[in-house]
Amino acid sequence: DAHIADTMKGGDYMSDIKLVRNMVYGSPFYLNMLLDNGLKVRESLTGPGGHYGYRTYTTINGQGSDIVEVQKKMCKEAGVQTLVNTKMVKIYREGELKGKVVGIGVETKSGYKTIMAKKAVVLATGGFAANVEMRSKQVPSLTSDLPTTNHVGATGEGITIAQEVGANTMQMSYIQLYPFADPNNGVLDATAVIPFSGPSAGIVYVNEYGKRYVNEGERRDVCAKGAQESGGFPTFSIFGEEIYRKGGFITEAQMKAGIEADRIFVADTLEQLAAEINKRTYKGEKVDMKGADLVATIAKHNDYVKNLKDPDSGKRIDKGVMMSIEKGPYYAIPQWPSVHHTMGGITITDKTEVQDIYGKVIPGFFAAGEVTGGVHGTNRLGSNAVADCVANGYIAGQMAAKGTLPDFIKGKN
Repeated sequence: DAHIADTMKGGDYMSDIKLVRNMVYGSPFYLNMLLDNGLKVRESLTGPGGHYGYRTYTTINGQGSDIVEVQKKMCKEAGVQTLVNTKMVKIYREGELKGKVVGIGVETKSGYKTIMAKKAVVLATGGFAANVEMRSKQVPSLTSDLPTTNHVGATGEGITIAQEVGANTMQMSYIQLYPFADPNNGVLDATAVIPFSGPSAGIVYVNEYGKRYVNEGERRDVCAKGAQESGGFPTFSIFGEEIYRKGGFITEAQMKAGIEADRIFVADTLEQLAAEINKRTYKGEKVDMKGADLVATIAKHNDYVKNLKDPDSGKRIDKGVMMSIEKGPYYAIPQWPSVHHTMGGITITDKTEVQDIYGKVIPGFFAAGEVTGGVHGTNRLGSNAVADCVANGYIAGQMAAKGTLPDFIKGKN
């Protein structure tokens, strides 16, 4: 119930609560299935911004590929054929804008081919954060000046191809920035996950002047806007050795790789850490952080942690969870917002059936994941994307194959 409430609040109550319930009830079911098939996760639970419970698991390497590798193994064992270098360019219905979806058309190295759907088509083609024209049409400020965390294929053709056969869309202008990407290229690498996982443990976000600019426990859109209005470029996550060692969300391999790649800066004192920050350039620009200012900011935050109260931003501080930053070595990660997640997309029912522009179900057509709208509202809480994709993906798969709903959601809506 708390997860549902956090998700609804985090999306400004613009989510379809039935879709949210499906995501929440399906998430532990699918997690258990992944664990049973070999997925490794870290022992700690985190509470990223916007979550008011500790419910987020981190995979052993902190990367989505950990999940995909397990899914690939499961598909192979189940005899599922996976086609690569195969680009969907068309969806077929029995008649023009009517009747059942019966297959797709694809471009391959050997030419155009059609693939018949004996039961149904499930669309799971993701969002459009990497399509500058498509995203800036919805939000004009999201120009090519802003990079994206997404892979190059996140260009949204699945949505437009579905529209060609009558599919409706919703909330297309709800587009999220990831506040903690690499400021030089916008990439969400393993290092960029640390600022996302660390607010509840005591990570502090500062601007280029060494001052806090936002409640670190806030949702992503608030943190991104806070960075953009912080008075400079970029911002930084600051933490100490205790948070690294005891927080449970940073592995030694992750730390070593981040330092070697010069994505994580390290120093024995906060003054020296400011000097390390000032040594680097960020998109060709330098900053001039005063060591004394950073020291004062961290000292003030340490007092807030001890007193369990943050009068500056009202941040929630949980006793025994959030740690102060008092002993070195000290660490800094540069960060900046990058276009990340498109909350809008194809309109679906709570059975993941695709709806047309009149609200009617298109037979034989299902959709799940970032290609759909209605799950996250105006703003997606971090870690809800995987939950959305796997839970609603499982529902779509079972609906397409059997026409039934999984046991984990029966009676929940």
